[in-house]
Amino acid sequence: MKRQQAQDLIASILELPHDGELQVLIDGVERLGTRFNDCAVSQNALRQQATLTLSARLEQKKTSITINALDDLDLIRRSVARVFETCRHMPDDEEVMPAIGEVLDSHEYAYSEESEALEIETVGAWAAQACAAGTAAAIDLAGLLAVGKMFTAYGDSAGGFAHERYHRCDYHVTATGNNGSGWAEHQGVSIAQQDVTAATACAIDKCAKAQNPEIFEPRPTTVILEPQAVGDLMAMALFYGFDQRARDEGRSPFSDYDQTLGRLSFYSDPADPAFPTVSFNNDGQPLARTTWLDQGNVQQLMTSRYWADKNGIAVKPTPNNIIMTGDGTSVEQLIADTQDGILVTRFWYIRSTDAKTLGFTGMTRDGTYRIENGAVTHPVVDMRWNESVLRLLQNVVASGKPVATGEFISMAMPALKVENFHFTSLSN
Repeated sequence: MKRQQAQDLIASILELPHDGELQVLIDGVERLGTRFNDCAVSQNALRQQATLTLSARLEQKKTSITINALDDLDLIRRSVARVFETCRHMPDDEEVMPAIGEVLDSHEYAYSEESEALEIETVGAWAAQACAAGTAAAIDLAGLLAVGKMFTAYGDSAGGFAHERYHRCDYHVTATGNNGSGWAEHQGVSIAQQDVTAATACAIDKCAKAQNPEIFEPRPTTVILEPQAVGDLMAMALFYGFDQRARDEGRSPFSDYDQTLGRLSFYSDPADPAFPTVSFNNDGQPLARTTWLDQGNVQQLMTSRYWADKNGIAVKPTPNNIIMTGDGTSVEQLIADTQDGILVTRFWYIRSTDAKTLGFTGMTRDGTYRIENGAVTHPVVDMRWNESVLRLLQNVVASGKPVATGEFISMAMPALKVENFHFTSLSN
């Protein structure tokens, strides 16, 4: 849906009779997806869906309702009446804030003409070629190749409006052998056949090298974390720890922590070419470049409108992407510079263990290898780890170039070489 179409639709909804403040959010997606397993395509799907979320505010009361019809004016009218009737029965909430009422320009940093032109037949053909590569290597492949053509539009009865079209492409593939597996991905706003081919080849190569792993007795050791593993940790660190209210209330690691966290920087920017994204959030707040960590020094923490208003400080909205800087060293060079360590492809099943230290636990998966004298020598059995992100950032000794990654939020992360990473037990 283009900007003028969205603006006209939202205007017609806001004109419907209602008592208080009305906010309208429309999200639409056309998703092309191909799933495959055992080196065979199992599903080709083309899904088109739109949702309409209506939020009513009456003084300090607020509630929402979501429907999936944009062309049924009678249903929309009934839904507006229903959401305000429900709102009247809600308890007062001091954190409810009025609509911003700001009209935002459409930047569309994450819009891709190439992605917009893709069809399901092309996506399916690329996935089939990946399956053929797995068959040729006698390695089972399973994964997903998906292209999302999306838009989001917001409007409110205070006069606010925002709209952008954007794309998100996700290819992840797991290669499985008799006794070991490998994994790779391509993330971004666009994807081409060579991206699929490269990720497939990487997963197959990792799998071939992961067969018959040996036991490495878990202990603190030097690790090289590939971008996906770094992103898994840093996304959780941001949302668990980088919150102003939590710090002010003594629940954050930064409530009583003032040390420098290494030397890397950590920021959000919807316009960053490494992984651009939508430039506003679901209540029409504009998102600009925000530095959370500058060369290891905490700069800003996420601050809601309520907490900012209550404390007379600046609002810092939750971002739509996160980027970490890096030195640009290749993974191959990081390995060559390591005498004794472990190479980690990715983590899984990560859980928080201590919010005050940004402590997490999890396991390695789909490609964990021993590094000796500057070379990968053999695969090792997957291990459980327990680590504090605060300590991890202080122990970074080298880093790569930011690479697009992230399953749930757009990220660009470098590979990191970290000393004294705490492996605690085997996970098999």
